[in-house]
Amino acid sequence: MLDQSRTTRNYLSRVRGIALLPHERVARVFSLEEGLLDEPTGNGQLLITTNHRILFFRDDGSSREATLLPLEELKGIVVDTAPRGTLSPLRGILTLVAALAFYLLVAYWMADQFSGPGIPGFNIDFVPFVLLVAVLVGAWLYWRHNVRRAGGKVTLQGSNWNLSFSVVGAERIPDINDVVESLFLCREERWDSLSGPHPG
Repeated sequence: MLDQSRTTRNYLSRVRGIALLPHERVARVFSLEEGLLDEPTGNGQLLITTNHRILFFRDDGSSREATLLPLEELKGIVVDTAPRGTLSPLRGILTLVAALAFYLLVAYWMADQFSGPGIPGFNIDFVPFVLLVAVLVGAWLYWRHNVRRAGGKVTLQGSNWNLSFSVVGAERIPDINDVVESLFLCREERWDSLSGPHPG
């Protein structure tokens, strides 16, 4: 049986506009940004497990999407907790330092070669300033996509569907494990409630 002490209070009848079915109860509410929650939030990416369905809400700020999947069709779950990215944080920092050194060399050379308009309030010409902004934006994008970050990727595998999402932060891994356990326990209860043979 599902641990009721960790189960969300079930006075909810709707979640982000989605009506719950008769006798459907929420088991876990998991925010990809905040981890396990007591109640659903109105924004952000959210995974909700119930004793009937899996509800996943994507929210990237500009668009929203709700995915509703039948719990009894869940066949397996893959959890990959390997760090995301290809570089260690130390190598990432060294790469950023090298980019900054490159900028300083190029900026000083340009300052000697060209005399352009300055930026009001700063002791820097316009062209080196633009170059600095470009280097900083490039460094931030590089760090975001290439430096390893603890977390995990979860893939829910169904009869004819897959649902994948990523979570950043080592502190989220125990929450992921809790959600996975609740999914399997809810699936067992769902199979029992359908009074049919368990899928092979």
